[in-house]
Amino acid sequence: MYHLTMTEPYKPIICSLHDEYEIAIMKKRHLTIKWLDDSGVSRSEKVLPKDILVKDGEEFLVANAEDNKELKIRLDKITMRG
Repeated sequence: MYHLTMTEPYKPIICSLHDEYEIAIMKKRHLTIKWLDDSGVSRSEKVLPKDILVKDGEEFLVANAEDNKELKIRLDKITMRG
């Protein structure tokens, strides 16, 4: 099985997907997303997107988890959203 790690180059996501995250942020709409964490383990959680952070040429979704913990998820690690 292939695991995405933080050492791999960032792959920009398509603009329409980026727009979906921006709209969810503006409308304060919860999303259920699946992503690969830094260890390559698949995670799934309902989150409230708060912002998009750009750092060192990588984009991250900043969101609050259901337990109100802040998450920073690299956008190219998100495998599914709803």
